[in-house]
Amino acid sequence: MDEREKLGKLGEKRACLYLQRCGYRIVERNFRCRSGEVDIIAIIEKTLCFIEVKTRRNFNYGLPSEAVNERKRHRIRAAASYYMLCHSEYHEYRERLDVIELLFMNQKVYLHHLENAFGEGR
Repeated sequence: MDEREKLGKLGEKRACLYLQRCGYRIVERNFRCRSGEVDIIAIIEKTLCFIEVKTRRNFNYGLPSEAVNERKRHRIRAAASYYMLCHSEYHEYRERLDVIELLFMNQKVYLHHLENAFGEGR
């Protein structure tokens, strides 16, 4: 595993801890299908959240969330749709697509949770 992958895994771990502290229940991590991937699937109340985690060490490439471009959004939406199709137990739940961005800088961790980051959902 290279440094980029290690940073990504660390970011996902921190994001899960944050979500659990906020009352979310983690349902699945790193859900993959032919259509795409979702880093974290979590539930809060009756909302099923599909969460993309982006982690950086600096601002050289902008904010972490800026890496979630339209192509990536499409793949997350497609994977979320497939997950819902395969898990009928959640069909009464609202869906939400979130982004959690983490910045590991100056020996500190900055976390920002963008709920409904794509401005859609049901």
